[in-house]
Amino acid sequence: MLKGIDVSSYQSTSYSTTGMSFVGIKVTEGLTYVNPKWTGQRATARAAGLVTIFYHYPHIANSAAAEADHFLAQINLQPGDVLCLDWEWYGQNVTDAQARAYKDAWIARVRSKAPGHKVIVYADRNSWLNVDTDSNCGDGLWIADYVTAGQPRITAAWRFHQYSDSPLDQDVANFATAAELKTWAGVSGGSSKGAEIYPGANATHWYSSAYPGDPMTTNTVAWHSTETTALPDYSGGSIAPNLTAVPDFANQRLVWYQHFNFDESSRALVHATGQMATNTLNVAQVEIVGTCDPSTHASWTKAGIQHLYMPELPDWAIRDLNHFAHWAHDAHGVPLTSGLKWLPYPQSYGSNGVRMTTAAWSAFTGHCGHQHVPENDHGDPGAFPIAQILEADMPLSTTDVTTLTKTDNVLSSPDGAKDPTGNAYWTMESYFRYGFLQDRETNALVKGVDQKLDAVQATGLTDEQVQAIADKVAANPALASAIADKVADLIATRLAN
Repeated sequence: MLKGIDVSSYQSTSYSTTGMSFVGIKVTEGLTYVNPKWTGQRATARAAGLVTIFYHYPHIANSAAAEADHFLAQINLQPGDVLCLDWEWYGQNVTDAQARAYKDAWIARVRSKAPGHKVIVYADRNSWLNVDTDSNCGDGLWIADYVTAGQPRITAAWRFHQYSDSPLDQDVANFATAAELKTWAGVSGGSSKGAEIYPGANATHWYSSAYPGDPMTTNTVAWHSTETTALPDYSGGSIAPNLTAVPDFANQRLVWYQHFNFDESSRALVHATGQMATNTLNVAQVEIVGTCDPSTHASWTKAGIQHLYMPELPDWAIRDLNHFAHWAHDAHGVPLTSGLKWLPYPQSYGSNGVRMTTAAWSAFTGHCGHQHVPENDHGDPGAFPIAQILEADMPLSTTDVTTLTKTDNVLSSPDGAKDPTGNAYWTMESYFRYGFLQDRETNALVKGVDQKLDAVQATGLTDEQVQAIADKVAANPALASAIADKVADLIATRLAN
């Protein structure tokens, strides 16, 4: 059995996914309601690589087809998304016959409009046993019966079992492994390769619902610079990339905002109708808040405005861009290669000699800049440190080393004792200093011993005399012990002097 939960507007967008394999998310109700949190809740599920079940709560008296269309209109479906009717009608003045008719019509409508996606029905035990008459649950039954997980009190086959609503709705799936669940759901293409949301990315500026893109299997990252000092609004999302990296100078890190799924086309490239595909040709686009223009850089610097300048990115920004590039490779297979020449701005603008032909663009995989994309004239991100960003092993920066050695409250003191301030921890720097001082003291003691031993004079015995003494000692163990004690006393006395 696999564990999962289901959420609605009553739950947070940042629910725990630990130990989960799937999540059900309420999207719509009736003909007009849309769960205001559903896209954020989806982003959390995508980031964890969970199978997503999107569900609709019906108003049975309405047209099932119209409600199904309202439901589907909200979702930019990805391979493996499961669609569910939450077959409940509490407080609605409808007959059982109307509820049955609605169920069958909704299933048929969704199947016709979303071929290739599993369509299932959620029902409580009473409705399933006493209202349903045809056992039509599409591709599977999600039964609600608050008993032991995996043991609902029905004889029909089931796929999912909601067994508790405390502290939130909890479920199990009747699959042996997560891989088996994903295979049943139809997870394929880009979605099977990795999580769609970059770990830690903020989804508060999500534009996929307003401007849904095309599903794709991303094999290229196109880098841009925003030529701004703050997160743009991208005209409400109509010209947004997949992700934006915003500098946090105080904490020396990049804050990531995601606007579209990684395997979904975004809108930051010129893409003329009838011309070569740019936005939709398996490319994820990443904007970095900052400038590649030396004139803008000089102006902002003179005005005292903190900003990122692409040719002179700080170590911490390169570090975070490197982490992203490696995630794109590890989770989605984007090659850690470029092979392109990156020109400084404004040389990189327009017909720059490095912009790809349409044939080269079609064949390209890896990392490129806006300056390389055909049908576009922008020159960003200019002289971009792509080699460092794609490095296999990103070296630690001076800041990283300082942080590592000076961070307190991690390593316990050698004997667990507290200092006068009550702190029972040492920094790595303190350990290094303590080790150095101990080594220096030990070396001084050893040197003193060597000097005193050198002062001990040899007795001048011949080889024959030494052999005669050895023979006597070997024949008399008591004598050996007495000699050892005497020698030890003598050495101690000599050393003390």
